[in-house]
Amino acid sequence: MAASWLLVFGLTLFQSLVMNLSSEGPFPSATTIKSWVDKMQVDLVTLARSASGVDELAKIYTKYSNLYTVEANNARDLVEIAASNIEKLLSNRSKALVVSTNWISLFNLFLILFES
Repeated sequence: MAASWLLVFGLTLFQSLVMNLSSEGPFPSATTIKSWVDKMQVDLVTLARSASGVDELAKIYTKYSNLYTVEANNARDLVEIAASNIEKLLSNRSKALVVSTNWISLFNLFLILFES
């Protein structure tokens, strides 16, 4: 889709340049140039909106707005909760490593006892 808009834009600009060069008339007026710039701006905005899918996102947002809520949050509280969760995970991992090490030590002890 974006490529087709770009192609149309390029061909339009090329046609304008060719017609101006072939007519050997005076340089276009400021009004004409401004109208070209305005048209290019509209084309570029249209191209950006279609390529980015922002219109589709707006439709999805509107269609499913009843499924979610938007609420203010306290960044400090969120960081504290995340830090606490990370500490708990690291603590659990450390405990698991200690238990694993103890089991390995116990297993090695049994191997030594049974080899003797």
